Amino acid sequence: MRTSVYNLLREVQQKMSGYAVFMNYQFMHFSVKAEPAALLSVEVDMDGEPMNLEDVADVAIPEEDQFALIPKEQEDLFAICKAVAKAHPDYKIEQKSMNEEDENSEESESYDGGEKYVLCIMPEVNDDRHDAGMDYVKAIYEEMTAKIDVANAAYDVKIAKQLTDAKPEEIDEAKEELKKLYDQIMQTCKSYREEKEKQIESAYQEYLAKKAESERAENERQAARGEDIGSRLDLNKIEEDE
Repeated sequence: MRTSVYNLLREVQQKMSGYAVFMNYQFMHFSVKAEPAALLSVEVDMDGEPMNLEDVADVAIPEEDQFALIPKEQEDLFAICKAVAKAHPDYKIEQKSMNEEDENSEESESYDGGEKYVLCIMPEVNDDRHDAGMDYVKAIYEEMTAKIDVANAAYDVKIAKQLTDAKPEEIDEAKEELKKLYDQIMQTCKSYREEKEKQIESAYQEYLAKKAESERAENERQAARGEDIGSRLDLNKIEEDE
């Protein structure tokens, strides 16, 4: 294969792969699980100078749907909260004490909190969020695969120009290699989309199960109250008869 054609194939592979990676990165921003890459967009304002979150805080994942952001300096706590809220307004953000025993103790009213960290909780996937998530994934997928199609078509033309004097078998080899790269990238994009949709659907089913359990428990409580009221009415009737 000609060096010029090889270089073009390498270029288009990098370009199409870049679109696939960026697509997956955008999927992470519809947060269902705590994925550290989603925090790359968080810039913390430190006296007018933007800094990466990793420069001012350590990140832990206490639960699969939670981030714990531990400030390297306690005075940066508010700036970190503000930065995360700006990048991810859907997160539930809380300031928590590093020592839970002190925070929950009987003397908590007089406890000043000591060192704190930022707890970020991903929002639950209810009916509205499920539909919004599926629409978002579909839109991003279609946007990025359209860009891949454009790149594939553009490089098909560039490669053809390099092979105007080539033998048919050389042209076929180049076209086959380009198609192989295209198919691989499209399969990767499809797998990213399916994985994200599966993640959203799984979280949605968990939400529905919890909702059903809560409703069942409430119905049992209501039934128990009804039985209790019925028992009291029966006792009152007996007393009246006597």
